[in-house]
Amino acid sequence: MQRDNPPNRDASWRFNSGPPQRYTTNFAQYRARGGLVMPLDDMRRFEPEGKGTGDSGRFWFFCLVADQLAKEGIAGDFAEVGVYKGRTAALLATIARRLDRTVYLFDTFEGFAEADIKGIDASKNQAAFADTSLEAVRAFVGEENVEYIKGYFPDSAAQIRGDHSFCCVHIDCDLHAPILSALEFFYPRVVPGGFIVVHDYSSLWWAGAEKAVDDFFADKSEAVIPLPDNSGSAVIRKRRTAGGPDNWRSHRIQGLVTDAWIKAAGGGAAPLLGAGWSNAEAWGVWGVGAVHEIEIAPVPDRGDLEIDADVHAYLPEPQSLQEVEIVVGRSVLARWTFSAAENRGVRSVRIPHDVAANALSDANTWRFKIQFRPREVHPSAKDKRLLGMALHGVRLRQLAKQDSVAG
Repeated sequence: MQRDNPPNRDASWRFNSGPPQRYTTNFAQYRARGGLVMPLDDMRRFEPEGKGTGDSGRFWFFCLVADQLAKEGIAGDFAEVGVYKGRTAALLATIARRLDRTVYLFDTFEGFAEADIKGIDASKNQAAFADTSLEAVRAFVGEENVEYIKGYFPDSAAQIRGDHSFCCVHIDCDLHAPILSALEFFYPRVVPGGFIVVHDYSSLWWAGAEKAVDDFFADKSEAVIPLPDNSGSAVIRKRRTAGGPDNWRSHRIQGLVTDAWIKAAGGGAAPLLGAGWSNAEAWGVWGVGAVHEIEIAPVPDRGDLEIDADVHAYLPEPQSLQEVEIVVGRSVLARWTFSAAENRGVRSVRIPHDVAANALSDANTWRFKIQFRPREVHPSAKDKRLLGMALHGVRLRQLAKQDSVAG
C-alpha cells in the first residue's frame, strides 16, 4: 500500500506556481494596456522582509482582482476586517490609491476579543495576534486613501459615516463570530460584481472560518470558490443580474459615452474595441483585416450618437488612396478618404437613433456595432498584418432627442 507523503515546509517550493504571465513575459503588453500592478514594488509591500512568506498565490490573486475591477469599471471602496500587522492592508491601500478609492481597515489592533473565544473557537489562544498596534500599522501602511477603524467589530462599523459601497472586502479575523458579523455587515454593501475574500477558509487551522462562510452562504445565490493560496482563502463574487442593460460590459461602455476623448494608446479604448484590431501600442491601435469593429452602448431613450475619431490609414505608396466605409447594420453612414496630403486627423459621423435601434446585436443590452471597412487592405512589407485604419482616440456624444434628425 502506498504511504501518504505530504510535503514538508522545506519542500513546499516544489509546489509553487509562477506569477501570472501578464506580470512576467507579457508585462510590456500589460503596461501598454494601462495595467496598474507594479509586481516588484507591490510585492515588497506585501513581503516587506523580502524573505518570502509562502503566500505569493494570495498576492497574485489580489493583483488579478485589481485588474478585473479596473477592467469592468466596478465602483466602490475596499475594506479589510482583521488587519494584524498590515501586510495585506498595505497591498489593498496601494491598489486603492491607484484606483482613487479608500480602504477601510477594521481591527482591535490588540489581538482577539475575549467575547469571540467561544463555541467552535473556545480552544483558541486569546493572546494570538496581539503583537501589533494601530501606530505600527499606520506607520507601515500610510495615511493616504486609508481610514483606520479601531474597535470591536461590528460595533466599530458605526464609526463610518454615511452610506458606503464596496468593491472588495478581505475578511481575515480567523474566528467564527467576527467572520460571520463581517459577512452580515458587508454582503449587502458589496456592489454587484464585487469580491468578498475570506482568509483561512480551507486551511483546517480555523474551523470557525469554514463554518461561518458555509453557514452564511448556504441560502445565497453565490457559490464559494476555494483558492490555492497558503491559508486556503475563499472568494465569493457578488451576483449580478443576468443580461439586461445593467450587465458590466454595457455599463462600462455606456459610461464612455461622454464629451471626453478616449485615448487608444496603451489600451485606453479597449472596452469599445470588437473584432479586427491588433494589440494596443504606445500610440494607439491598428485596425487589422477587412473589418474593424467598435461596440457602442448608448442610453436607449436618448437621441442620435455622434462619433469623432482621431484616425489615419496605412498608405503603402505616396500616391495611394484609402477609403473607409462606416457601416451600422445595413446602413453605410459615411466614407472617409485618406491620402498622403490628408491622412491623420479627426473624422466624424452621426448615427441616427433609429439606425442604431435596428442594428442592435442584443436588444436586452442595447449594444450595437460600428464597422470600419477599408475598401482596400494593403499588405505591409515590414509588418505581416493586413493594416487598414489606425485609431488614436475616439469621442462619443449622445444628443438629446430634440437635437436628433428624424430617420
